[in-house]
Amino acid sequence: MDYVHSSSDAEVAKAILKQFPDTSLNDLTSVIKRYRSIDAWPKTTKFSKESFDHLQKIMKASGELDSEVDYEKLIYEK
Repeated sequence: MDYVHSSSDAEVAKAILKQFPDTSLNDLTSVIKRYRSIDAWPKTTKFSKESFDHLQKIMKASGELDSEVDYEKLIYEK
């Protein structure tokens, strides 16, 4: 996460390009930029209710999620 937040969109795209063999570097860089613009990159590994709700909002807006799920049903915290 530190790398993502301290590197440029192009640097992050180059670092993960092998994981997306059907995607061009230019397209992947655009995706990284878009994720950054909607604040989709987490700052920590803790998955707070606020972060969970934010992710669901993004997924609903993109048509990838039909209905929201309760945080407590999916996230286990010690």
